[in-house]
Amino acid sequence: MIAFLSKIIKINSLHVVGVIKNDNGESYNVLTIKKKGSKIDIVAQRIFKTFDDLISKTDAKLPVILVINGKGVLNKKIDFDNESDINWQKNIDYSTIYHTSLKSGKNNFISFSRRNTVDETILKLQKSHFQIVDIYIGSFLSALLYNAIKKDTITSGDLLLDFEEEKLFDFSKPIEPVKKESYEIEKDNITNKVLPLYGALLHFFLKQPEVSKTKNDTLNVEEIVYKRAFNYFGAAMLIGFLVSLLTSYLLIQYYGSKNAELNLQSVYSNQSYQKILDLEKQKENKINILKESGYLSSKFLSYYGYELMKSVPSDLSLNEVNIIPANKEVKANKKMLFESKTISVKGETFNESSFNNWMEGLKKMDWIEHFEIISLRKDKKNKSQFEIKITIKNV
Repeated sequence: MIAFLSKIIKINSLHVVGVIKNDNGESYNVLTIKKKGSKIDIVAQRIFKTFDDLISKTDAKLPVILVINGKGVLNKKIDFDNESDINWQKNIDYSTIYHTSLKSGKNNFISFSRRNTVDETILKLQKSHFQIVDIYIGSFLSALLYNAIKKDTITSGDLLLDFEEEKLFDFSKPIEPVKKESYEIEKDNITNKVLPLYGALLHFFLKQPEVSKTKNDTLNVEEIVYKRAFNYFGAAMLIGFLVSLLTSYLLIQYYGSKNAELNLQSVYSNQSYQKILDLEKQKENKINILKESGYLSSKFLSYYGYELMKSVPSDLSLNEVNIIPANKEVKANKKMLFESKTISVKGETFNESSFNNWMEGLKKMDWIEHFEIISLRKDKKNKSQFEIKITIKNV
């Protein structure tokens, strides 16, 4: 069940909290990340000088990887060709310490701290509701980032890591405080103070075999998985219940209103029903009138007027443009009849050639079915007076 939930509720967002112990107490470096597939995005890098600042400004809902460094943390290089180093490693009582080791070539680099000191830090964070999923000691895991940094000397925390042939070869701790240095990793600038946190994060997701560390059996990762599962699925179930309740309410309202409408219709009198039929007949008559007049065309009447006026040559003037004219004189109490799909145009010009060119242009307009010259005559001033009738296509 845990394995199944772990596949569904993956730990893809978390804090890496670096606890730096010093003579004045503790300071905290916090790296907040979000993992999308194989890509790690840094959401925030922050430094807190007090524990109160840490707990008040850090979201305790996200799991925490703990990286402990500074005072009380010892670092040692173990040379496998050196018998005294091998004997020293054999005599380590791992039950009394927390350690993180990195094997590199013929050397093993180990950082360790007393168990009770680390347990105090864990307990303090857990009392503030932080969910700790893993613990790392020291700065050596920055060596896992060598392929991204490509430098033979890397500043990790307060240590200088030296590389030969792309492997960690030695380290040193300068007497003077090391200068701040930044490294670009996947377009993110990582300072030397945060670099050990990124290295621990890398091992947390990839589990490189050259790294070994203390496993704390009291850290209940399963409980965290269950809690996250409850947060996700519990919220989903609650939202589903509320959506179902709202849907049920809306359906009751909808079908209730439909039932009321049916009841209202069932009590209509014959008189009101007849009135509805009369109104429908009036509506149908009005629609027929509009159809006959051409007002239901997909193009506005102004469109035809605009197209005509745009095509008129400058030496030709229109005296009258009548779109869908009445075919008889309009009289009171008489039905109006219109010549649907018809435009009547009257005008004059001194230039008959321009008039003929205009006629040729009208033939090319895609909305004109055909046109007819009703009259064309000259007045006493030798001005041509014309009247044409245009028939519009069905559109």
